[in-house]
Amino acid sequence: MVGRLRSLLTLSAIIVTASSAATPICRDVSGNGTGWPSDVVGSVVDSSDPKFSTQSARWSSYEAPTFSQVFAPEDEEQLSIGNGVLITMENFNYTKINDDLTATVGAGSTFNDVVQVVGAAGREMTVGSCPCVGATGAYLGGGVGRLQGLHGLSSDGVRKIRMALWNGTIIETTDSVNPDLFWGMRGAGQNFGFVIETTFATYPQTNGGNNYESQLTFNISSLGTVVDTVNSLLPLDPKLAIVTIVGADATTLETLVLVNLVYAGTTEEGRGYSNLFSNYSISNIETTLTYAELPTKSAGGFNNIKCIKGHRQDQYGVSMKTIDKNSFIAMAQEYTDLIQANPLLNASAFLVETFGVQAIDDLGDDYSAFPHRGRINNFLEINVSFDDDSVADAGDAWGKRWRDNFSEPDVSGYNSTVVYQNYGHGDEMLSTLYGADAWRHERLTALKQSYDPQGVFNAYHAVPRSIERWS
Repeated sequence: MVGRLRSLLTLSAIIVTASSAATPICRDVSGNGTGWPSDVVGSVVDSSDPKFSTQSARWSSYEAPTFSQVFAPEDEEQLSIGNGVLITMENFNYTKINDDLTATVGAGSTFNDVVQVVGAAGREMTVGSCPCVGATGAYLGGGVGRLQGLHGLSSDGVRKIRMALWNGTIIETTDSVNPDLFWGMRGAGQNFGFVIETTFATYPQTNGGNNYESQLTFNISSLGTVVDTVNSLLPLDPKLAIVTIVGADATTLETLVLVNLVYAGTTEEGRGYSNLFSNYSISNIETTLTYAELPTKSAGGFNNIKCIKGHRQDQYGVSMKTIDKNSFIAMAQEYTDLIQANPLLNASAFLVETFGVQAIDDLGDDYSAFPHRGRINNFLEINVSFDDDSVADAGDAWGKRWRDNFSEPDVSGYNSTVVYQNYGHGDEMLSTLYGADAWRHERLTALKQSYDPQGVFNAYHAVPRSIERWS
C-alpha cells in the first residue's frame, strides 16, 4: 500500500515545488492497464492529451519537475480514493462567505479569486500582492501581505483547516481540534498533508474598501534618497504598504526605480506619505482602488505580467530590519552591469516589500509555526527571470551573492539570517526558515513523525523526521 501511495503522490501534477526533475513512474495497481483506479481514470490526462500542457504548466520552469500525467480530483472522495492522496486542485476553486462572516476557501483558489468574493461582501483579510498566487499555498508558509499590520498574516486569520493525510484520511484541525497540527499548519503546513479547504476570519473593510495608491518612478540616482525615506517610516503605519522595485526598461535596458505605495485610507492621508517621495520623482500616478481591485490593478497591472507562466524564475529572498543603503545602491549598480552584459536577463528585478507588522507582532512567538515575529520589517526579493539558459549561471550567481550579502548581520540588522520560506531559494539552512529555537525543531519533528511518518510531503523545505537532522 505504501508503494502505491507514493506512486499516486508522485503522479500528482501540481504538488508543492519539488527539487527532482525525474519523470514519475506509476506502478500499475489498477487492473485496467492505466495505473489508476477505474472510477477516477476519466479524470487523468497524460502527455498525449492536448490539455496536458495547460494543466501541467507552472509559474516557474526553473529547475521544474517533469510529469507524465495529471490528475484532477472532482471532490473530496476522489481525493482520498483507495487510501491514497491525489493532487491537482483546479476543481476546488471556490470561496464562500459563511453566516458568521468567515470565508471558506477551496485549495484551488488564488488570492484574486478570494478577494473578489470577500470584497463583494464588504469584508477584507490579508492576502499577498500577486493575484495568481494560491491562497492556500501562501498561508502554509505564513502569508504576508499589505494588510498584515492590521490583521496579521494570512495564516493568523485561519480558523479551521480540512485536509487529507498521507494515507488518505480526511481530518479537520482548529485551535481546539488537533491543536498541535493546527499550530504547525500555519507556517510549516506543506509538511503534514494536503489541504482541501480552509476557513478564514474576515474583517470589515478599512475606509469602506477604498485604498489610495501612488505609483512613483525615479532615476537610479535617487535610489539612496528613496531608501532613506522608506527607512524613516519604520515601523510602518499599519495601513501603509510600500514596495520598492529596481528593474530594467526592456527596450533601452535603462535601470529604473519604482515605488508602489498603497494606503488603506483617504487620499489626503495617503498623500501625507507619497509627498515624501514625489518631490524628487520623475512621475507620480495616483489612483483609488477598491480592495477587490488591488491584486490586478495596483502598480499599473505589473503583477499580471509577473503571473505569466512558463518563464524561468530563479528567486532568492531574505528579511532585513532596515534597508542598508550602501548595499542596496551597490546591488543596483551591479544589476545594471549584469543586464547590460546579459540583455536576456532584462525581465529580472529585485524589490523590497515593506509592510506594517503590528498585528503580527502582537501575537505570541508560539502562536503558530511561523517563526519570524519581530523580524520581518522588510522583505528583499531577488527575481532572476529568463527564457534562455545561456544566462542562467550569470543571473543565479548575482542573485545568490546579494542574498548572501544581505544575510550578514551588519547588513540585515538581525543577529542571524531570517528567510521567509515562501521567498526562499531552497539552499537555506532549515533554521533560517523555521527558526533556530530548539523547541520549534522538537515540536515540528514530532508533528512530522505523527502526521507524515513516511515522508510523503517532503518536496518543499522538508521538516526532518529526526531531531539530529536539523543540524
